Amino acid sequence: MTRSDTYSRPLVLLHWLVFVAAALAVAAIEIKGFFPKGSPERAQMAVWHESFGLAVLLLMTLRLAVRASTGVPPLPPGPRWMETSARAMHWLLYLLMLAMPVLGVLAVAWSGKPVPFFGASWMLPLTVDAPLGRSLKNIHEAGANLVFAAVGLHAAAALWHQFVLKDGLLRRMS
Repeated sequence: MTRSDTYSRPLVLLHWLVFVAAALAVAAIEIKGFFPKGSPERAQMAVWHESFGLAVLLLMTLRLAVRASTGVPPLPPGPRWMETSARAMHWLLYLLMLAMPVLGVLAVAWSGKPVPFFGASWMLPLTVDAPLGRSLKNIHEAGANLVFAAVGLHAAAALWHQFVLKDGLLRRMS
């Protein structure tokens, strides 16, 4: 595989940084549930979840900028439906990795709470609208299921290429 058949080093790094930040956001919100309501540990897990969620948003914005400037390698030859599916899945993942943090930030802000980011926090200039904040939180939580499904399909497709088709597709991310 030639260098032109692989993603640029910055895109590979950003891919895995987004994955790690998203995984840590999920881990924090799952761990939060082990602590009693009102406890400082539970509050800290929420802060970590929100901070890593914002990190996903920042990293994805950078990733899309780098992608636009460096391009991506061509897909390997294959059936048209696989190419269409691959492109659709990538754009769905990009959309979700941008939309989920935005929904989370807006849910927090419209609930009248400051938006935390690794020790800093700020209030967005939005009028408090608790019902809207709760609605966005519910959409954000429901969207998590879509993220899990999309990431699962993405990983399954990568494994299919690696172990069934044996077409070296995973080397594009090396």
